[in-house]
Amino acid sequence: MVCDHVSQAVLTLPASSTPVYKEECTQCFDDHNMAAGIDVCLSCFNGGCPGTPNNHAHQHAMKSGHHLTVNIRRVRKESDERPTKLTKLEIVEEPENDQYEFETFVRCWGCSGARVDNVPEDVQRVVHAVLHAVEASKGSEIKAWAEEVTACSHFDSLTQAPAADFSSEALHQCSMCDKRDNLWMCLSCGHVGCGRKQYDGSGGNNHAIAHFEQTGHRVSVKLGTITPEGTADAYCYACDDNKLNPHLAQHLQVFGINVAAQQKTEKSIAELQLEHNLKFDFSMTTADGTQLQPVAGPGLTGLRNLGNSCYLASVMQCVFGIDRFRDRYFPSAADHFLTCSQLHPAKCMLCQLHKLANGLWSGRYAVLETEDGETRHQHGISPAHFKAMVARDHPEFASMRQQDAFEFLQHLNKQIDIAERPVEGGALNPTSVFDFTTEERLQCTKCCRVRYTTQKSSLLSLPVAKRPLAAVEGVPQEFEPVQLAECFDMMTADETVDGYMCPSCEQPTTAKKSTRFATFPKVLAVQVRRFEFVNWVPQKLEIPVQVPQGPIELGAYRGQGLQLGEEALPETDDQPPTDEQPEPVDESVVAQLESMGFPRVRCVKAVKKTGNTGAESAMNWIFEHMDDADIDAPDSEPQGTAAVADPAAVEQLMAMGFPQARVERELLQSDGDANRALDRLLNLSDDVTMDNVAAATDSKDDSASCSQYELTGFVSHKGSSVHCGHYVATVRHGLGTDSAWFFFNDARVVAQPEPQSEQAYVYFFTRND
Repeated sequence: MVCDHVSQAVLTLPASSTPVYKEECTQCFDDHNMAAGIDVCLSCFNGGCPGTPNNHAHQHAMKSGHHLTVNIRRVRKESDERPTKLTKLEIVEEPENDQYEFETFVRCWGCSGARVDNVPEDVQRVVHAVLHAVEASKGSEIKAWAEEVTACSHFDSLTQAPAADFSSEALHQCSMCDKRDNLWMCLSCGHVGCGRKQYDGSGGNNHAIAHFEQTGHRVSVKLGTITPEGTADAYCYACDDNKLNPHLAQHLQVFGINVAAQQKTEKSIAELQLEHNLKFDFSMTTADGTQLQPVAGPGLTGLRNLGNSCYLASVMQCVFGIDRFRDRYFPSAADHFLTCSQLHPAKCMLCQLHKLANGLWSGRYAVLETEDGETRHQHGISPAHFKAMVARDHPEFASMRQQDAFEFLQHLNKQIDIAERPVEGGALNPTSVFDFTTEERLQCTKCCRVRYTTQKSSLLSLPVAKRPLAAVEGVPQEFEPVQLAECFDMMTADETVDGYMCPSCEQPTTAKKSTRFATFPKVLAVQVRRFEFVNWVPQKLEIPVQVPQGPIELGAYRGQGLQLGEEALPETDDQPPTDEQPEPVDESVVAQLESMGFPRVRCVKAVKKTGNTGAESAMNWIFEHMDDADIDAPDSEPQGTAAVADPAAVEQLMAMGFPQARVERELLQSDGDANRALDRLLNLSDDVTMDNVAAATDSKDDSASCSQYELTGFVSHKGSSVHCGHYVATVRHGLGTDSAWFFFNDARVVAQPEPQSEQAYVYFFTRND
């Protein structure tokens, strides 16, 4: 007899688009390689660990009422063969079943986790579908890795005539050899041939492409990749490329193949491409080539590379090296999982932050491996679930392309802000450690009157002086080292503003503008801009920036506000009406900036603000204004078409903890665009004035008596552009003489007694309170 939970269960098969978490727990990093395996919910396909100390599978069952799970444990088969060293980029399928065995059983948590015997057929079908589904994290990565496949006319003009000897019984083997996998069927005649031969003799025997060469039949489909939704790998030999076949179901019907009855049994080209990228060794030696000893432990857990995810790993190692982040998400992880109302932890930003903090700081997953008696690097943990959550709805970070680490840090702060707003009104939000206020001073050089304005910021971008050394033939260009203080001097130096319409003089004049700190953050995150355009292509300049390892005093860069004897400019500087048409932007420069990954609205605004003076000045403007609340707002003034804010948008933003009056005002200022309004809400203080800043300095600002910092972490980059190459992190743990530096290169973690900070891209300085 089966229990009532089994007999009364109403289960549905997962579609190809349904995320199935079958390899790793969504709330911790226990996975299907461990002794307890992973329990996959047969109702919603959440993955949970069934063993101590967490037993997240049982927690999920009690919260959701989903009692039935399938336990999956992967066990490596014993083999005397050593893995072949990767010497060439290739895509070769290595069937998982050849390397591992899978132990499975159905469990009922409604019966205290008892094993279910005599599993009914309908439950068995769901279990079978789960076992053959793509792991959810890999599914999103595969989708991101997949190149943009387009249709071609050869599928539209296809003439089909099944060969006289065609038989559906022959679809399981190449018609010209004994290959039974990686089979391609010609959509013209039904011929089945094996795929291409690899350089080392593995793979197929080229019989599919040989058929094209002999017959001219141009299009084929990979058997085993056909899904009930009507998708599959399709190839056009005339175009010599993967293509989209919008008529796949009709084309297969000619051969008696019903796509609705098909089940995917082989890996697609995108899946194989993902496997290849994960195998590629992204290793990087230190500057002097010293082999440092691997370490592991709490706070010393590596993050595996998902394929171009080093920008995320390096930023997260630095961020979770900050006390406020660690203390917010690590100690409270177990309590959060018990109380979180989200039934799907993989879709909860706070769940994934707690999971990552626990993975990095518990030490549970930081175990050094050994091989032939020699200590090796740890295996590390995979940030796949976290990346899928934080990059959700962001087309660039959701892709598998390399990204800018500084831009990711900005995006991360915004996502945490949104997630933390409803929690005690944002009082626990750790990103507040980055918050500071800048003071801008504007002075008309004719009447000498001044204006002080402030702006809330959380990240800082510093210019770097470029002083090339004498060129040496055959050696890359070298540059004179720059002191960090010089970068701050350049940031705070006066800037000339030509054509300023002075509201006091009531005529165009020249003004001087400078920016300083009104308040200092607890942690100052700094990007250094080492870029220039070479032949219209942005190139990184290897300019050494010398950063002191001891205390760094920034008090000289603190603004003082309106001084005795200074006269303020009138509060308005409305421009007089003009009949002049705005100067059109240089679209070639806009296109160059867009090719670097910047949104078009930023590119257009930067070109306008810099007076069409070229791509380099526009790029520098973007970097300088990345933290502006209206950076993504169109340059035109609001037209006032929305007299009343959209109630749905108001409700959505109020749910994040913002007061209704501010929400409605920012929505109207943003022409009803909720995303732009959210940026303004997150980045603009409510009615910021110099008086408010002064009041905040007296009551809340804990930097009033301290402006001394020390370097506690940095992200370094190797490569010609921040959108390619490789990122690593160096983080200091501890304080004073008890502190130690560690180097994080994806999953590899080593002690770093001499941190190399001269070529860092993003620095983290902690205030010495």
